[in-house]
Amino acid sequence: MVTKQIVKAFQVIAILGIVVGLVGCGPSDGMMDINGTVTMDGEPVQSGSITLTPVDGSSKVGGGTFEDGTFSTRAAAGEMAVQIRGHEIVKLPNPTKEQVERGLDTERHEIVPPAYNSASKLRIKISPENTTFDFALTKDGKVPEGMSAGN
Repeated sequence: MVTKQIVKAFQVIAILGIVVGLVGCGPSDGMMDINGTVTMDGEPVQSGSITLTPVDGSSKVGGGTFEDGTFSTRAAAGEMAVQIRGHEIVKLPNPTKEQVERGLDTERHEIVPPAYNSASKLRIKISPENTTFDFALTKDGKVPEGMSAGN
């Protein structure tokens, strides 16, 4: 009887050890937390999305949405091609009563030039030491200082 209790105790301890080990390991997907800002000509971009695609194709695509010019997302380490889309919400000048009642009295306007999204050559390098990125975009589509333009 004592032997069965000892075996049971060892089984419980072994299971707890495995669970604690798995919880302590954290995510093993190779992704890292990154954050930063997105501005257009010095002003925070109201809302939008950022996509980070590995240049060498060897890891997962990262990215997500942002609000009020700040983002926090996950991405793999390495050189990433960056695509940023940004919107501003504009009230319609003369919405109908029905549009107002249905919440359709605004439109989204893309404010980020194609040089940063569909035609982007923007590149960043993510590493454990480099996880904060400030995208100071301009209407003329120039590559922000400290970032590189891909081929």
